[in-house]
Amino acid sequence: MESTANLLIRNARLVTPTGVRVGNCFVRDGRIAALGEVKSPGRVPELDTDGRYLAPGFLDLHVHGGAGADFSAGDPDAARAIAAFHAQHGTTGLLATIVPGPRDRMRRAMAAAVGVPGVLGIHLEGPFLNPEKAGALDPTWFLPPSRDAFRKLVAGFEGAIKLVTLAPELPGALDLVAEIGAIGAVPALGHTAATFDQATAAFHRGAHHVTHLGNAMTGLHHRNPGGVGAALLSGASLELVCDGVHVHPAFVRLVVEFLRGRGELGRLSLVSDATAPAGMPDGSYRLGDRDVHLQRGEVRLSDETLAGSTLTLDQAMQNALQLAHLSLEDALTLVTANPARVLGLDSQLGTLTVGARADLVLLDPDLTVSSTLHRGEITSRGS
Repeated sequence: MESTANLLIRNARLVTPTGVRVGNCFVRDGRIAALGEVKSPGRVPELDTDGRYLAPGFLDLHVHGGAGADFSAGDPDAARAIAAFHAQHGTTGLLATIVPGPRDRMRRAMAAAVGVPGVLGIHLEGPFLNPEKAGALDPTWFLPPSRDAFRKLVAGFEGAIKLVTLAPELPGALDLVAEIGAIGAVPALGHTAATFDQATAAFHRGAHHVTHLGNAMTGLHHRNPGGVGAALLSGASLELVCDGVHVHPAFVRLVVEFLRGRGELGRLSLVSDATAPAGMPDGSYRLGDRDVHLQRGEVRLSDETLAGSTLTLDQAMQNALQLAHLSLEDALTLVTANPARVLGLDSQLGTLTVGARADLVLLDPDLTVSSTLHRGEITSRGS
């Protein structure tokens, strides 16, 4: 049920689609009712921001965990803890990303995440992936693409599945693209050894998103442009893990400059790919049925394979600002409007406009998170 929160947010630097301006934001019934020179309607709680930035809440398309917990464990309390941790960093909506495992366990994980405040739906990162590009995922549980296997996996959860990552070069994968789209989910390429031609064929068949561009896929080579080359030229939306570890800073600049030069920066979303160690001290944690180890800010398997990150979207945005020389407005779109567009929610979320849901974040002048609001109610303070 929607909140009926009413609130007048005063003296904010409003980060709107047309730029930053000083003004007020009036929230009525959990939605933005007015922006700018808004006077108090009376008998409404007021929040004076002291000139902080007011921006749309961040949206993360790729979150495995945080605060020591893992969505794939299938524990509702763990799912709530993950969403609460990321909310402290400005993320008001995320996709609970579930790794391949036994079907019953994957379904328990979906059930545990559905309905948790802040969880917008499910991202299935597999199981229809290429073992050659498994990364930190356990290939024991990978499956050949099959409509029947997919239907059994998602039965009863069709409305909750928002994004499905698959390897398009596997036999049967292109037929599965249509099946994914038929339930209203976004078909995405990832954990793939696809050639340029194979990836391009998948885009032509309806795949229109790329999971963690550059990671666990064929790279860009001058005689074989690979999955990365196909993705850049495709028009598909793209994820980027901007933590300084998953991709080189120069790769971030290359992608941003390429897209900006084509007027296509709206295709890019920053994601955290956060795993259980996010927000935790060095030590051992779980990702699905695998042990992962956090040391010096990096999460890896025992063989040194990267296993997600400790990133949060507030830090990802700041990294992008520094590495790609973006304006604040452009950097914010990478964690707000752009992921909202991927999910088809851009009229409701990810924008500071009248009528949008009042899922908001207040940022200090140094862009650290001061407060996070859900439907106009403060739900967490910055970490």
